[in-house]
Amino acid sequence: MRYLVVKSIIITSALVSGFAFAAKDQLGEVVTERNESICKQKFTQELFTQQRIFSSDRNGSDKRRIAERKIEAARQKYNDTASFCDAYDELLTFNPETLDRRPGDAQFD
Repeated sequence: MRYLVVKSIIITSALVSGFAFAAKDQLGEVVTERNESICKQKFTQELFTQQRIFSSDRNGSDKRRIAERKIEAARQKYNDTASFCDAYDELLTFNPETLDRRPGDAQFD
C-alpha cells in the first residue's frame, strides 16, 4: 500500500511539473512556486492522500487522528486566507499538539 502511495505521488509530481513547463511554453505563463493553480493541484492530491490515511482502518488510531487534524487545519487555513498555497503548506507542516479526543472528531475503536 505504501509503495502505491509513494508511486502515485512521484508520478503526480512528474506530471504536474511537465504540465507546468508545457503551460509556460504554450501560454507564456510565468510559473512560480506560489502559483495558485499549481498549489491547488498539489493541495488536492495531498488532501486525497490524507483522506485515504484517515479512512483506512488498516492505519492505527493515532495515524488516522493526525490525518484528521491535518485536514481540519488545512481547511481552516484555506477559509482564513483563500490561498491554496497557504493551505497546502499547512497540510504538509501541521503537527497536532495533542491527539486527545475533541468534540467533532471521528470515534475510532
